[in-house]
Amino acid sequence: MPFVETENARAVQHAALWLIGPDMPGLLNMGASFVAEHNGNIDKDIADKFGEKAVVFMSITAKPEDIAQMDRDKDKLKEASRCGVVFQPMMDPIVPDGFQEDLFGFEFITEDAMGLIAEVTKLVASFGIMTVGHTGERRALPGPVPRFQGGQKFVVRLPIDFDHVHFARELTMLVKKHNGNVVTPLRTVPGLLWWW
Repeated sequence: MPFVETENARAVQHAALWLIGPDMPGLLNMGASFVAEHNGNIDKDIADKFGEKAVVFMSITAKPEDIAQMDRDKDKLKEASRCGVVFQPMMDPIVPDGFQEDLFGFEFITEDAMGLIAEVTKLVASFGIMTVGHTGERRALPGPVPRFQGGQKFVVRLPIDFDHVHFARELTMLVKKHNGNVVTPLRTVPGLLWWW
């Protein structure tokens, strides 16, 4: 079913929320409750722990007036969570001059390697592609010999003049170099939710 933007979807604003600080039970719930109490919807969330610190990130949509109220109330969340809180309302995305209106995405899985993301983003930049969204995850594979694998998803804007065939060939060669495969070749996607 094709993605159709509804009038209701255009009536919302995007924002980003970060909580960074000491880990504790219920930290993710504090962020989620804050968003829910302000009539917001969480489009994506990431919670991770680094040492004694935790990072919670949420991509949010809500009516502009609710986003404005969250921005005013962020200090209450900071006090309750004892975390650093950053709340960033976003403006509507625009298509930069010289780029295609549609968003495109691709996904691949490879063996994990130092510098892999740097290699891929260098390739992307060399074709004049603008990265709109990226997510990656590294995981250990079970077995007698530890192996690590990484999955990467990109959402991008392509320049108006873009050589799909050349990019596909270069990406495939890079992925194969790291014993991987392209799961989803470069194709039009309905938006950032494709990879969330």
